[in-house]
Amino acid sequence: MRNTLILIKHEIINLLRNPAILAVVLLPIFMSKIITTTMKMADQEFLLLSIWILFAQVMVGIMLTGPNLIEEREAKTIDALLCSPLNFGQIIFAKGFAILVLSMFSQIAVYLINEGFNSSIFPLLIPMLVGGIIFVQIGAIIGLKIESSQSGSALSSIVMVSLFLIVSVYELLPEWTHKLFVLIPSIGVTEVLNNLMTYNEFLIYQGSIVLVWVIIFSLWLTNIGRKWTH
Repeated sequence: MRNTLILIKHEIINLLRNPAILAVVLLPIFMSKIITTTMKMADQEFLLLSIWILFAQVMVGIMLTGPNLIEEREAKTIDALLCSPLNFGQIIFAKGFAILVLSMFSQIAVYLINEGFNSSIFPLLIPMLVGGIIFVQIGAIIGLKIESSQSGSALSSIVMVSLFLIVSVYELLPEWTHKLFVLIPSIGVTEVLNNLMTYNEFLIYQGSIVLVWVIIFSLWLTNIGRKWTH
């Protein structure tokens, strides 16, 4: 446990020292304020804040985790760490947790810069955390499965943009399709966030789907770990 905590601390420090990574973390915060203010002036507020919280989740979770893991694989950093007392699961957990910390910071900052500090943020911390975990997991799967950093960055961008944009357009599609689209992780997370902010009620069905995705991706990563170490 101590070795894992040391690695988490080391990862967070390294991430914060990289200006490009800081830009990825801060971008959703400033974009949300600028665009939210503009859209409010135009009376267009469809899922606005929840979409920008989602943007922080997918931007930080996928775009940092995937390419970073591929770079570390190419540099043999993970192989070197496997020679330490840490096992594969602990290494990936530490690296993922460090990025999750940045994801939570970005999400919370998006809320605070737009709504200010109030008690409504506390129920939102759960879907923020679970959503953050899902997109870090997706990034980790990309980072561990794709061989080259160029391909990994491209795929990470495609997945990130697709998961973000689908939330903006699915409501325009026929209503009967909504039950299918809610199976997509980004839509489930956004609906839970939006319902909590609007009605202060937790959507059990959508929340359950999101938790199922966490379990599925956890099992997938466990399977990758078995293949990696054998």
